[in-house]
Amino acid sequence: MPLAGTRRRLRVPFEHRLPVSARRSPASAPRSPARRLPVALLLVVAVVTGCSAGPDPGPDLVIDEGNGAGPPPTTVPPPPELTAPTSDLDWSDCAADTRQRFGTAALPPGTTLDCATFDTSVTPGTQSIDTVTVAVMRAKTADTPPDAAPLILSSGTDIASARTLVSLAQGGGAAMLDAHPVVAIDRRGTGESTPLDCMTNLERSTLLTNGFSTNSTDNPAREQRLTAAGTSASDGCTETLSPHQVQFTANNAAADIETLRGIWGVDHVGLIGVGEGAGVALAYAGLYTDHLGRLILDTPAPYRVNAQVTAQQTADGTNAALRTFADQCRALSCSLGADPAAAIASLLERARAGDVDGLSDTDILLALTTTIAVAPGDRTAVITAAADLLSSADAGDVGPLRAAIAQARQLRGGDGQLLSRCNDTTEPVGQNQIAGLLDEWTKLYPLTGLNSALGLLRCNGFPSGDQPPTLGELPVPVLMFRGAGDPITGPVATDGINGALIGAGAAFSTLTWEGLGYSVLAHSDCAGEAAIAYTRSAEPPAQGACPA
Repeated sequence: MPLAGTRRRLRVPFEHRLPVSARRSPASAPRSPARRLPVALLLVVAVVTGCSAGPDPGPDLVIDEGNGAGPPPTTVPPPPELTAPTSDLDWSDCAADTRQRFGTAALPPGTTLDCATFDTSVTPGTQSIDTVTVAVMRAKTADTPPDAAPLILSSGTDIASARTLVSLAQGGGAAMLDAHPVVAIDRRGTGESTPLDCMTNLERSTLLTNGFSTNSTDNPAREQRLTAAGTSASDGCTETLSPHQVQFTANNAAADIETLRGIWGVDHVGLIGVGEGAGVALAYAGLYTDHLGRLILDTPAPYRVNAQVTAQQTADGTNAALRTFADQCRALSCSLGADPAAAIASLLERARAGDVDGLSDTDILLALTTTIAVAPGDRTAVITAAADLLSSADAGDVGPLRAAIAQARQLRGGDGQLLSRCNDTTEPVGQNQIAGLLDEWTKLYPLTGLNSALGLLRCNGFPSGDQPPTLGELPVPVLMFRGAGDPITGPVATDGINGALIGAGAAFSTLTWEGLGYSVLAHSDCAGEAAIAYTRSAEPPAQGACPA
């Protein structure tokens, strides 16, 4: 590990510098000795159900042109067919290694996890000698048909896609694996896909705590520290990764999926985009439309909107999710007392003043939302675990909360996640705008507004890459899930995605789930059944709701 305050170049083993190809890489395999490289890198039927206003125009007018025949009948082309790969990666079992890596419970009997990697150009569409190594993990069961087409899952920069797949395999969506193998692809620069290491410990910590310091806790001081850290980290990552510092976009993550499709030798792929991973799936739909076979969006993050709108929609949605948590916590008589929302707000306020053993309010929110998102167990167990973290810290025992913060940072705070989010940022917000947003959002979103506003400065100085494509006509309808209690993305952005799909003339259907957790598919049997039916027929179910 590098010493605090030192900068380390991303090390890429020489064996990774291969032409685009599949090769075996178990998650447990030791890394080869590294060498420094000049370029440090290798990655409604919108059931908006029919309601058009106006009188019935009557039957279609048929004009007889003298031959007695009406217009030729119109035919709807069949949906794209999903097929099994004609060639494949060199998979190896990685269930035990994955369980150790993420600290997760054992998988259901008969469920297997296999891992592999492939190499692809760091600059898609070119013959660059510089490559990224992309990691994938496949889940299936003993009942998965051997000729079933795989579905590709991405959770983007939220958490490693492999971790999201583990949640799906252990949760409500596990039945999907009986119908199709699901292959999680870690977004380049994150998870096991050439993870980046281009910031100093101090830069990283300052960004992840939104400039918190016990020396001076006022917002202007936090803004100054955050801005300085963003500029310094940007310089360091540019120096480390140049000339590829803007190659970690959603567009290039979509290109990595296209590389995988080519390796498999299939004409079409089915995609599951969870949270920010929906942006990767939508970018694929826009860039490689002819190869899109199915598209499932699971509580999608904002797409093609500027930094301020993205942050506000996320603040709104996650604040609502935490209110849902608080309501359910109170109903269970949890350890946060009669008013859990007030207890959370009070602990965050104490942390901002430096009164929770030096823990920042940002880190406490990160630990809370991550616990709600991915903690194992049923709803009662998850709510109880999250509440106990906060109540113990409020009483002076911060050990469990400190451990949860470390785990949450590992899942959600990597350099590649920070850099990739900045690569995707458009119209960043200037420091002179932050004070006004802090005042406004703190009132609108009491639990999340302050941190969302400060977080806008994390990308200060970072370059952005190409914007994702505008959506056009899609070859299949879209199935979308809206998780009302998603603590990472929140449900608000789903409405914006609805508008984008309507604008593109795409048919879609939305199923709402009022439960708590990240990924509706990972928690709801109903959602899993709907996804299986949609994958078979390419027809989404009628708009409605899945029971929580």
